[in-house]
Amino acid sequence: MLGQASSWLDGIYRQLANGGDVQAGMLTLHHGLFHLRRQWSRKDWRKFCLEAARVHPLRELLHQCPFTRHGYERPRGYAGDAALIDYLYAERVGQELHTGSHIYRFMYQQPSPRSVRERRVLLAKEIDTVASQVHQPRILSVACGHLREAELSHAVKEHQVGEFIAFDQDPMSLAEVARQHPETAIRPVCGSVRALLTGRTVFGHLDLAYSAGLYDYLSDNTARRLTQLLFDMLNPGGRLLVANFATCPEAGYLEAFMDWWLIYRDEDQMQSLTLDIDPLQLASWRMFRDSEQNVIYLELTRR
Repeated sequence: MLGQASSWLDGIYRQLANGGDVQAGMLTLHHGLFHLRRQWSRKDWRKFCLEAARVHPLRELLHQCPFTRHGYERPRGYAGDAALIDYLYAERVGQELHTGSHIYRFMYQQPSPRSVRERRVLLAKEIDTVASQVHQPRILSVACGHLREAELSHAVKEHQVGEFIAFDQDPMSLAEVARQHPETAIRPVCGSVRALLTGRTVFGHLDLAYSAGLYDYLSDNTARRLTQLLFDMLNPGGRLLVANFATCPEAGYLEAFMDWWLIYRDEDQMQSLTLDIDPLQLASWRMFRDSEQNVIYLELTRR
């Protein structure tokens, strides 16, 4: 089975290495990996990723793409860092026309990156909405990364936010937040999810709390506990918004060649994150997917 899959990778490698159509080759690779991941057991798929894809010469060729290479090398020590997500917000390649730049441009145009860019716009609108409803609101972004959505927010630019807590474990991410927003209400705070879960770090009186990419890495128990804690930090009428990928057409590529493994959840699994919340405190809730149908958003409003 692995031998047959390796032979298939050989063919794609020859096509890309010999100057073939990168778009066609990458489409073949993505579709093939998607089907292998769906057909094989979890054990067999991981075996393929570790023992076939990771050692295949195709990996080195694909890593000419700066996005793919960054994801695999994890220069900040963890998967999906803010610098990697920046590759999806705006094309970061010049006019050079080598295989790596073509691969990056292919990746940039795929459905999941489109979902990431849509998520940024949606969050900016949420910030503006709460600022239009509440005078000088208090906002918390958990695992904020570079907080790029704030750069799109009119409320942030016009100083309509009272306090905006940018919470993240990565000092490099927070340094970028501070650099981008030197004279605003944004306050970078360095800390971990564990600090929130153990009560070492507590926030309160929030009008909006949200987390964009964190839940894709949390176990069910941790995600459920964090949801309750964040909900309890809200003011009456405050809202909690969490996002989680439900599906990712590029998951096979991410796992096989970037060593990037997300935790995907469907609507039932997202709803189960609310089980520890007192229903008497829940004024309303809703769930929806983005236009690409890849990301599920769970919104809770406190009574």
